[in-house]
Amino acid sequence: MATASNTLDVTHEIKIDHDNVRDLFERYKSATDLNEKATIANTLIREMAIHGDAEEVSVYNDYGALGLGDTAAHNKEEHAEIKKLVYDADATRMTKAEYDDVLQKAVTAFLTHAKEEEDEQHPLIRQKLTPEQNDKIARAFLKARTMVPTRPHPWAPQTGGIAQKAAGLQGAFHDKVVETVEGREFVDLKYQHPSEF
Repeated sequence: MATASNTLDVTHEIKIDHDNVRDLFERYKSATDLNEKATIANTLIREMAIHGDAEEVSVYNDYGALGLGDTAAHNKEEHAEIKKLVYDADATRMTKAEYDDVLQKAVTAFLTHAKEEEDEQHPLIRQKLTPEQNDKIARAFLKARTMVPTRPHPWAPQTGGIAQKAAGLQGAFHDKVVETVEGREFVDLKYQHPSEF
């Protein structure tokens, strides 16, 4: 049971992800070494993929009870488009001349959606949720982050329900194999979620 001292705020946890993507993209743009850029790009792709699926299988499922069902549907539509762009970035070789543009399209779409959430949706969520409800959804979001795929799968179910969760478990396993076989490396994140939730 959460106490006042360890109660989580789902909007804060979501914003941590948004802020990490902002920070990673600035680091990517500043990097000059191709290996460093690749490692940062791997991390950007991973963080955008995890964030989108985690929101869909946790947070957005509670939007209906908050009177935000249409907003959840809108968010899932935007996520579907973002996932396609993130997939394009994941599938394009960094050595291609157009890679920076492909990655920028994905990040720009993600951050445009993030700003909409932060400016329009998060104030409503904080207003409508009790601290206990907020904490419960935040913990569900953090748990979901540990279970969803780490790479984009735009053609997988996007319902937020059991089909997406089942596909996500299979996708998460597949992604770990791909990341290991390809030897993908990742950079540390500037902003951290609580380690225990």
